[in-house]
Amino acid sequence: MNLSTLTILIGIVAMMFVGQTVYTSDLEYNNTRDIYNFTEEKININYSFKENIANSFEKETNLEEYNINTKRIVNIFGAFMEFAVYSFSEVLKGSIEYGYTHPEQDLKFFLDFLIKIFLILIVIALIPLIIPLLAIICILGKGIIYLYKRTFKKQNDI
Repeated sequence: MNLSTLTILIGIVAMMFVGQTVYTSDLEYNNTRDIYNFTEEKININYSFKENIANSFEKETNLEEYNINTKRIVNIFGAFMEFAVYSFSEVLKGSIEYGYTHPEQDLKFFLDFLIKIFLILIVIALIPLIIPLLAIICILGKGIIYLYKRTFKKQNDI
């Protein structure tokens, strides 16, 4: 499990918390809402990446093949970005709806578990820095010992 997957999982659980918070707020104010229609109406992400990316690339050369290939790559990249944003928005809606319809579940343990795993992965990523730090400490220690011996050797010679 890498850091990006863990970050996505933390985001999903956080959106479940948002759904539970909306449910708690509705209970306090005696409000009823259809969470499915609410998320469909309120969470709308405008994703027009394909047009924005296509407008950023202008004809740079007179080579027709280059311009055609650039347009194809822009179309592929734009379609991928639209897919990623659409998928993200649907997962976000589903997470909020799940948290709203299951307020009895305690997700705090799961979120704390994911955050601890996240911190452990960061520490594991920093482990390769231990050897260079130990080498620097060793070199500094030897330098201090060398200077100590050098200063006291000169004092004994006088």
